[in-house]
Amino acid sequence: MKVSLEWLGEWCDWKETAEELAERLTRSGTEVISITSTGSKVKGVVSAKILEKKQHPNADRLTVCLVDDGTGPRQVVCGAKNHNARDIVPLAKPGTVFPDGMTIKSAKLRGESSEGMLCSAKELGLAEDAEGLLILPGETKLGVPLEQLFPGETVIEVEITSNRPDLASVEGLARELGALGIPLKARPEIPRSTLGPLGEW
Repeated sequence: MKVSLEWLGEWCDWKETAEELAERLTRSGTEVISITSTGSKVKGVVSAKILEKKQHPNADRLTVCLVDDGTGPRQVVCGAKNHNARDIVPLAKPGTVFPDGMTIKSAKLRGESSEGMLCSAKELGLAEDAEGLLILPGETKLGVPLEQLFPGETVIEVEITSNRPDLASVEGLARELGALGIPLKARPEIPRSTLGPLGEW
Protein backbone atom coordinates (compact mmCIF):
# COMPACT_ATOMS: atom_id res chain seq x y z
CA MET A 1 0.00 0.00 0.00
CA LYS A 2 1.24 3.48 -0.86
CA VAL A 3 0.51 6.43 1.40
CA SER A 4 1.57 10.08 1.29
CA LEU A 5 3.40 11.21 4.42
CA GLU A 6 1.65 14.56 4.10
CA TRP A 7 -1.69 12.74 4.32
CA LEU A 8 -0.41 10.61 7.19
CA GLY A 9 0.53 13.86 8.94
CA GLU A 10 -3.17 14.74 9.12
CA TRP A 11 -3.65 11.72 11.39
CA CYS A 12 -0.51 11.68 13.53
CA ASP A 13 2.07 14.20 14.69
CA TRP A 14 5.27 12.70 13.28
CA LYS A 15 8.35 14.93 13.14
CA GLU A 16 10.92 12.41 11.92
CA THR A 17 12.41 12.09 8.46
CA ALA A 18 10.81 9.63 6.05
CA GLU A 19 13.77 7.30 6.53
CA GLU A 20 13.45 7.35 10.33
CA LEU A 21 9.73 6.73 10.11
CA ALA A 22 10.33 3.81 7.72
CA GLU A 23 12.92 2.32 10.05
CA ARG A 24 10.53 2.58 13.00
CA LEU A 25 7.77 0.80 11.07
CA THR A 26 10.11 -1.88 9.74
CA ARG A 27 11.47 -2.61 13.23
CA SER A 28 7.89 -3.14 14.42
CA GLY A 29 7.30 -5.75 11.71
CA THR A 30 5.66 -3.57 9.07
CA GLU A 31 8.08 -3.55 6.16
CA VAL A 32 8.49 -0.33 4.19
CA ILE A 33 9.28 -1.36 0.60
CA SER A 34 10.14 2.03 -0.86
CA ILE A 35 10.28 5.78 -0.24
CA THR A 36 9.72 8.06 -3.23
CA SER A 37 9.52 11.83 -3.61
CA THR A 38 7.66 13.79 -6.25
CA GLY A 39 7.91 17.41 -7.36
CA SER A 40 10.88 19.39 -8.63
CA LYS A 41 14.16 18.05 -7.29
CA VAL A 42 16.30 21.00 -8.41
CA LYS A 43 16.76 24.16 -6.36
CA GLY A 44 17.57 27.44 -8.10
CA VAL A 45 15.27 27.06 -11.11
CA VAL A 46 12.72 29.85 -11.62
CA SER A 47 10.00 30.73 -14.11
CA ALA A 48 11.09 33.06 -16.92
CA LYS A 49 9.52 34.53 -20.04
CA ILE A 50 11.06 34.18 -23.49
CA LEU A 51 11.17 37.74 -24.83
CA GLU A 52 12.85 36.90 -28.11
CA LYS A 53 13.92 33.78 -30.00
CA LYS A 54 16.25 33.71 -33.00
CA GLN A 55 18.31 31.16 -34.87
CA HIS A 56 21.87 30.64 -33.63
CA PRO A 57 24.16 32.16 -36.27
CA ASN A 58 26.68 29.30 -36.04
CA ALA A 59 24.53 26.24 -35.32
CA ASP A 60 21.47 24.95 -37.18
CA ARG A 61 20.08 23.05 -34.18
CA LEU A 62 20.43 25.82 -31.59
CA THR A 63 18.44 28.97 -30.89
CA VAL A 64 19.40 32.10 -28.99
CA CYS A 65 16.74 33.30 -26.56
CA LEU A 66 16.41 36.49 -24.58
CA VAL A 67 14.62 35.60 -21.34
CA ASP A 68 13.51 37.50 -18.25
CA ASP A 69 12.85 36.05 -14.79
CA GLY A 70 11.79 39.39 -13.37
CA THR A 71 15.34 40.57 -12.65
CA GLY A 72 16.11 41.73 -16.18
CA PRO A 73 16.83 40.12 -19.55
CA ARG A 74 19.58 37.55 -20.08
CA GLN A 75 20.66 35.54 -23.11
CA VAL A 76 20.39 31.75 -23.10
CA VAL A 77 21.36 29.34 -25.88
CA CYS A 78 18.86 26.49 -26.24
CA GLY A 79 18.73 23.20 -28.16
CA ALA A 80 15.00 22.49 -27.82
CA LYS A 81 12.52 23.14 -30.62
CA ASN A 82 9.13 23.49 -28.93
CA HIS A 83 9.42 27.04 -27.54
CA ASN A 84 8.40 30.44 -28.86
CA ALA A 85 8.55 34.07 -27.82
CA ARG A 86 6.18 34.84 -24.91
CA ASP A 87 6.35 31.27 -23.55
CA ILE A 88 6.98 30.89 -19.80
CA VAL A 89 9.68 28.28 -19.18
CA PRO A 90 11.93 27.03 -16.35
CA LEU A 91 15.29 28.84 -16.19
CA ALA A 92 18.26 27.33 -14.35
CA LYS A 93 20.54 30.23 -13.45
CA PRO A 94 24.33 29.95 -13.20
CA GLY A 95 25.17 28.15 -9.96
CA THR A 96 22.20 25.76 -10.11
CA VAL A 97 23.26 22.19 -9.29
CA PHE A 98 21.32 19.25 -10.75
CA PRO A 99 20.96 15.85 -9.00
CA ASP A 100 23.50 14.27 -11.37
CA GLY A 101 26.11 16.81 -10.19
CA MET A 102 25.96 19.06 -13.27
CA THR A 103 26.44 22.73 -12.34
CA ILE A 104 25.10 25.46 -14.62
CA LYS A 105 27.70 28.07 -15.54
CA SER A 106 27.80 31.10 -17.80
CA ALA A 107 29.47 29.99 -21.01
CA LYS A 108 29.85 30.61 -24.73
CA LEU A 109 28.18 28.07 -26.99
CA ARG A 110 29.37 28.21 -30.58
CA GLY A 111 30.33 31.85 -30.08
CA GLU A 112 27.14 33.04 -28.33
CA SER A 113 27.01 33.74 -24.59
CA SER A 114 24.58 31.70 -22.51
CA GLU A 115 23.68 32.76 -18.97
CA GLY A 116 21.83 29.70 -17.77
CA MET A 117 19.80 26.83 -19.21
CA LEU A 118 16.15 26.42 -20.17
CA CYS A 119 14.89 23.10 -18.78
CA SER A 120 12.74 20.13 -19.75
CA ALA A 121 10.47 18.25 -17.35
CA LYS A 122 12.91 15.32 -17.38
CA GLU A 123 15.86 17.51 -16.37
CA LEU A 124 13.81 18.79 -13.43
CA GLY A 125 12.85 15.30 -12.28
CA LEU A 126 9.18 15.84 -13.10
CA ALA A 127 8.92 13.18 -15.83
CA GLU A 128 10.71 10.01 -16.84
CA ASP A 129 10.85 11.01 -20.48
CA ALA A 130 10.16 14.39 -22.02
CA GLU A 131 11.11 16.06 -25.28
CA GLY A 132 11.53 19.81 -25.45
CA LEU A 133 11.20 22.45 -22.78
CA LEU A 134 8.60 22.37 -20.04
CA ILE A 135 6.15 25.10 -21.05
CA LEU A 136 4.49 26.63 -17.98
CA PRO A 137 0.98 28.16 -17.93
CA GLY A 138 0.88 31.61 -19.48
CA GLU A 139 -0.36 33.24 -16.27
CA THR A 140 2.67 32.03 -14.26
CA LYS A 141 4.43 34.92 -12.53
CA LEU A 142 8.10 35.51 -13.31
CA GLY A 143 10.81 34.47 -10.88
CA VAL A 144 8.74 31.86 -9.04
CA PRO A 145 10.93 28.96 -7.78
CA LEU A 146 9.97 25.66 -9.42
CA GLU A 147 9.59 23.97 -6.03
CA GLN A 148 6.66 26.34 -5.39
CA LEU A 149 5.07 25.59 -8.76
CA PHE A 150 5.60 21.82 -8.35
CA PRO A 151 5.50 21.15 -4.60
CA GLY A 152 6.51 17.60 -3.92
CA GLU A 153 5.31 14.99 -1.50
CA THR A 154 6.93 11.92 -0.03
CA VAL A 155 5.23 8.55 -0.49
CA ILE A 156 6.04 5.37 1.40
CA GLU A 157 5.03 1.93 0.18
CA VAL A 158 4.19 -0.49 2.98
CA GLU A 159 3.79 -4.26 2.67
CA ILE A 160 0.45 -5.29 4.19
CA THR A 161 0.56 -8.92 5.29
CA SER A 162 -2.51 -11.16 5.53
CA ASN A 163 -2.44 -11.06 9.35
CA ARG A 164 -2.50 -7.22 9.48
CA PRO A 165 -5.53 -6.07 7.46
CA ASP A 166 -5.95 -3.29 10.04
CA LEU A 167 -3.02 -1.48 8.40
CA ALA A 168 -4.69 -1.27 4.98
CA SER A 169 -5.70 2.38 5.42
CA VAL A 170 -4.06 5.66 6.38
CA GLU A 171 -5.97 5.59 9.68
CA GLY A 172 -4.71 2.07 10.42
CA LEU A 173 -1.13 3.08 9.68
CA ALA A 174 -1.49 6.15 11.90
CA ARG A 175 -2.80 3.96 14.75
CA GLU A 176 0.22 1.68 14.31
CA LEU A 177 2.51 4.69 14.63
CA GLY A 178 0.53 5.76 17.69
CA ALA A 179 1.29 2.38 19.26
CA LEU A 180 4.97 3.07 18.50
CA GLY A 181 4.92 6.33 20.45
CA ILE A 182 3.99 8.92 17.82
CA PRO A 183 1.11 11.11 19.08
CA LEU A 184 -2.19 10.76 17.22
CA LYS A 185 -4.17 13.82 16.17
CA ALA A 186 -7.91 14.27 16.42
CA ARG A 187 -9.61 12.31 13.66
CA PRO A 188 -9.98 14.56 10.58
CA GLU A 189 -13.53 15.63 9.79
CA ILE A 190 -14.96 13.83 6.77
CA PRO A 191 -17.43 15.99 4.82
CA ARG A 192 -20.91 14.50 4.76
CA SER A 193 -23.62 15.15 2.20
CA THR A 194 -27.34 14.57 2.45
CA LEU A 195 -29.69 13.74 -0.38
CA GLY A 196 -33.10 15.35 -0.75
CA PRO A 197 -36.29 13.43 -1.42
CA LEU A 198 -36.08 11.12 -4.40
CA GLY A 199 -38.69 13.15 -6.26
CA GLU A 200 -36.30 16.13 -6.47
CA TRP A 201 -33.97 14.12 -8.72
